[in-house]
Amino acid sequence: MSSIFKDSMVTLASSFSLFGFYMLYSTSKRAPLQFELQLQKRINENDKISKYCAVFLLLVSLLICIADLGIGAGAFSFLMILMTLGSLIVLVAPLRFFKLSTIVLITMLSLGIEIYLT
Repeated sequence: MSSIFKDSMVTLASSFSLFGFYMLYSTSKRAPLQFELQLQKRINENDKISKYCAVFLLLVSLLICIADLGIGAGAFSFLMILMTLGSLIVLVAPLRFFKLSTIVLITMLSLGIEIYLT
């Protein structure tokens, strides 16, 4: 594994969890959704494929955490990441604060800080 990839494991796991949970949130029938973003409309139109992709992203995030931290600590850290980001999405998504460009910018900034500090 390259050094940059090894140093950025937590950011990658967090971003995969964020996108996976957001995709599952966007396919929800219970949540009152207003489809302003084109990405969210497309996710909701392709319901079944989006759910499979979201579960795949969450599994990749779990595997990254386990590969980086071990089985016990990786599974625990994945659950903490998922609970934190899930709560954030449920609270902030109805306010339409997150746009795709904002999420990409935050991810890149976090990735840069993580690589620089380690």
